[in-house]
Amino acid sequence: MDIKGEYRIANTRDRVWLALNDPEVLRRCIPGCESLERVSDEEMQAKVMAAIGPVKSRFNTTLTLEDLNPPASYRLVGVSKGGAAGFGKGSADVELVEDGEITVLRYDARFKVGGKLAQVGSRLVLGATKKTADDFFANFSRELDPGATKIEVEEAEASGGAGIGRKTAWAVAGAAAVLVLLWLLFGL
Repeated sequence: MDIKGEYRIANTRDRVWLALNDPEVLRRCIPGCESLERVSDEEMQAKVMAAIGPVKSRFNTTLTLEDLNPPASYRLVGVSKGGAAGFGKGSADVELVEDGEITVLRYDARFKVGGKLAQVGSRLVLGATKKTADDFFANFSRELDPGATKIEVEEAEASGGAGIGRKTAWAVAGAAAVLVLLWLLFGL
């Protein structure tokens, strides 16, 4: 399953990148996040409490950053395990694009789940994952810009992408990490 979204943040791309790489900022923005630690320049470990329908569990997640292109883009790859609740794995491409004094944060994530999460039902899992991703990016965007706005994906595609073509790097890694956590937690 794919989840896409965009946010316009009234802040510099460098500042957004730094925030996406700040484990404390990410921890505050990820719904249900109990801990998030950087293990190395390319890896983070997180514990997130999540519930989808009747399945509630604590997920241990490993996030790896690939194709780093600071401060423009990156790919986040994650594996999350929730014991009897199941597991999730996936990846997210994140981009940070300058648009005047605004930074456009764009994400495109793909997920797979197994175990009880896979039995809950794809619509419920997709809905919960999309909501969690939206909540994270809304929280993150407001952390940097209280007036940040979400761009509907259809609008962004209709506008031709406004120059968005680079992958987002470490900052996006943080965001991607959140996405990976979200979809891993919610089993898309």
